[in-house]
Amino acid sequence: MNPLQVKAPVLFEFARFIQSGNHSFDAATLHQAKRVAADTIGVLFSGVKTEAFKRALEQKSRLFGKGSFGIWGTTEETVLSGAVFYNALAISSTDFDEGHRKAVGHPASLIVPVAFTLGESLKCSYNKILESIIIGYETATRFSHARIPEKIDTYSSGRWGAVGTAATVAYLLELDTEQTMHALSNAWILSPVMLGGSTDVSTGSMSKEGVAWAIQSGLQSALLAEKDFVGPYLFVDNHDDLDSSNLLEGLGESWLINSNYFKPYACCRWLHAAVEAADLIRRKHHFMPADITEIEIKIFGRAIDLMDEKFPRNPVQAQFHLPYVVACLLINDHVLPEHFSINSLKNEQIKALVDRATLTEEKRYNDVFPAELPSSVTIKTEKNTFYEEVLTAPWDAGCPPSEEELKEKFLLQTGEEKIPLWNILFSEETKPEALLKLL
Repeated sequence: MNPLQVKAPVLFEFARFIQSGNHSFDAATLHQAKRVAADTIGVLFSGVKTEAFKRALEQKSRLFGKGSFGIWGTTEETVLSGAVFYNALAISSTDFDEGHRKAVGHPASLIVPVAFTLGESLKCSYNKILESIIIGYETATRFSHARIPEKIDTYSSGRWGAVGTAATVAYLLELDTEQTMHALSNAWILSPVMLGGSTDVSTGSMSKEGVAWAIQSGLQSALLAEKDFVGPYLFVDNHDDLDSSNLLEGLGESWLINSNYFKPYACCRWLHAAVEAADLIRRKHHFMPADITEIEIKIFGRAIDLMDEKFPRNPVQAQFHLPYVVACLLINDHVLPEHFSINSLKNEQIKALVDRATLTEEKRYNDVFPAELPSSVTIKTEKNTFYEEVLTAPWDAGCPPSEEELKEKFLLQTGEEKIPLWNILFSEETKPEALLKLL
């Protein structure tokens, strides 16, 4: 028996699963990987317009230097680590990217950029790249879900995203089991720690959840493991930060990417039920935003904790600011990344509605969080009062968007000129090099 299998049987089993070669990638799961990839890439085209991305790109030459790897949505190129950094930063900067309830975060924002960028450079087939997305997604979500609840000090995706990145890279590189163990080990230990609580987002931090830094750590960990760079492989078996049963239960029986959620609104997922309630009121009743005299929102307390100001001071704060997002919906009929620009923050109509909004913590909503994300909204005008309660965020695993709905979201961000990109993502004859040319 392999000595590492004796010392670290749980991690050994997981690493062996990644590289087993016996996976059942059925057609439906591969198609779901295409849906996740398409949605994530669509979000990137909004992300390259954000202040966070544009400011970070100004330091590309000093941070990473010249290279041949494309930064998607731009004409810029840099080295591999720089390309994945900027691609992940663009995606995560919008808060429009998909996620998974068990991960309590956004696996695809890391998995998709590294799978396509590295996979194409290795001349992998499109199917191989899709398989690596499924593997990486499974790993990231399981490691996040396996954390002991009492010890979780942050839900930031960067905290666990590096290990999913490392699994994606390890699969593409076809590392052996021991190398994969070391890739996962270093990635987990070297992930961004993050501050925890609401500090990472309530301040409007452009580093947000640390996704762009985690993708670099995961990539480095797997590339170093390919050259037998040893990691602290006892981090699972000899420590009590992870529940091994959650990590391994049902491993290989089904794929977690099939139970993800997508986002119809470009804001924190915790706010989506309230925004949906406001959207339902808007569509059912006929009134103008100027007619509104009061907006009452009831929600679980953790969502209120995300707010640090009466009115958001910057675009990132706005993504987590429930009154701003609801006001944005009522005025624009959508909540898109473009509505979180500096100019949008100056919109006097939005400011007026935020001033008329009140937030109340609802105990019965606290009791079901985070399993559910319930909210209710009451909108008052001089003549009428409208009420809606939404208990489950839209586009969840149980009510996924149709292909047409996802395509509409994609084109709202990319424009009609990117229809060929959408089509090639779902083609059976896709060549990765042809796909990346459209990015």
